[in-house]
Amino acid sequence: MPYPTALTIFKELKRPASISRLADMLGLDHSTISTAVSSLVAEGLAEKQRDGKKVLVKRPNTLHARSLEDILKEYPRLPVENLFTNSSMEVLGALTQPHNITDTAAMTGLNRHTVSTALTKLSGYGIVLKEKGRFALNKRHRHTVDLVNNYWRYAANQRLRDIADDAIILWQRGPEFLFKTQTDPGHTGEKDIQPTATTVFSRYNLQIITTTRYYFHTKRRMRVEDHIIHTILIDPQNPTYNSYALALATRSGATDLLNTGRYYNMEKHIESLLEYLRTKEKNSDAVLPWSEYMDLFSSMVVRGYV
Repeated sequence: MPYPTALTIFKELKRPASISRLADMLGLDHSTISTAVSSLVAEGLAEKQRDGKKVLVKRPNTLHARSLEDILKEYPRLPVENLFTNSSMEVLGALTQPHNITDTAAMTGLNRHTVSTALTKLSGYGIVLKEKGRFALNKRHRHTVDLVNNYWRYAANQRLRDIADDAIILWQRGPEFLFKTQTDPGHTGEKDIQPTATTVFSRYNLQIITTTRYYFHTKRRMRVEDHIIHTILIDPQNPTYNSYALALATRSGATDLLNTGRYYNMEKHIESLLEYLRTKEKNSDAVLPWSEYMDLFSSMVVRGYV
């Protein structure tokens, strides 16, 4: 999200205004307003239009701009410029399901102090609720829920436009998202884009025939448990992808799969797959009969690395 000055400008854009007019209204210099407006435009929260020789700034019709406008209409005194900072939006993006401070810090890549400060601030306005040591976005604040979802969806789509024309998002939570493409995005220089799922199988001497590549956008350092869960997230009810995930779990010796599953709200699914692996008996339509799984697993292992 833009910094506080930019959000203050958004609040004033009840009708189109020139940069000079905004500078007079807010008592700020022209260059400060111009920089802030550029930030708003880049974030999809403002757009410029010509009115003769004048250039006016106005609120756009993007979904997250409309959500923010709805919040201001319902809560005109809410200090959005202080509440919806970058760190707060990252925290809110992680709290679509309840999580404690430690998990939220791990998911966002923020330190515990930053997460705790954001939660205290957001809780003070009832935007976040706490129950049994875990925090969650208050779904009664439906416009805030919409803002969080729409903002991060917009941000992800903007990033993908610069990465690959054919990229498709498969899963998203706040700033983190899993996507597929036929393109290698390595040339973009995006340090937060990491290969995952079947794209990393060769590291574990596993092979499948596919031209589709999978990547995950995150600030976190990913582990094999993340790669396994991302393989499931490609199509959670598909027995083939669940089998691929179990093959990777077996080859890698992953030991923290259930705990990592909490970050993705996949605990029950992981528990079911681990039970299947333990009992060797089909326990849902999301897995293959055990003999078929073993045949698939054998075909995936690179010869010489059994």
